[in-house]
Amino acid sequence: MNVRIRKITYYLVVIALAQSCLGDKKMADIEEMGNTSFVNKNFKGNRINYDMNSSACENMSASVIASMYSVMEDKVIFNDISKSDRRVPNSPPICNFYIKDGENDFLWLRGSISMIPDNGKNADGTVTNTSTGYGKDWAEEWAIQKSTSKSSEWIETSGMAALWNESKRVLNIKFEGYTLNINPPGNKLNKDEATKNRDYKKAALAMAKACGYIN
Repeated sequence: MNVRIRKITYYLVVIALAQSCLGDKKMADIEEMGNTSFVNKNFKGNRINYDMNSSACENMSASVIASMYSVMEDKVIFNDISKSDRRVPNSPPICNFYIKDGENDFLWLRGSISMIPDNGKNADGTVTNTSTGYGKDWAEEWAIQKSTSKSSEWIETSGMAALWNESKRVLNIKFEGYTLNINPPGNKLNKDEATKNRDYKKAALAMAKACGYIN
């Protein structure tokens, strides 16, 4: 059994076991699992390169988020874990941000930006682990993830590839050497926010552009 077949078999087993409890999961489409045509053939290279010592907050501003969500700038709070003493050594850059909306912080809107590096390589150039979709065979992994999700869709012409998951409210954009993950601020428990029917995909893309990752 080759590596690709083993991966597909593994994912089918996992999905079958998780069907009853993970609402976004669906039975895999075998044809879709092997289709990597979503990869952007016109990708011109990174606008921002990965740097473990960088801050995921440095390219985002409170004024941008405030404008997007139509709130006062002082309602936006940043929590730059990359620059705090709570950061786990060698962990990738991550920035959390909140919008103070609601009677207490339990109802605040929460979002984040993180930069996840590709997996490390062995001396012979092979990737140590590709199960998360961040290594040499990332396109195959992304195709599998897309084929087993009800609410995911490809976003064209962004990075090497871009995948939006509505259920998880997350935009993943693949670049050379890393994947950018953007969770636009939201909170399912905030009833006022829910009534706005906000387009979170549009918000996530706007954040990626405002930060300079994409045009």
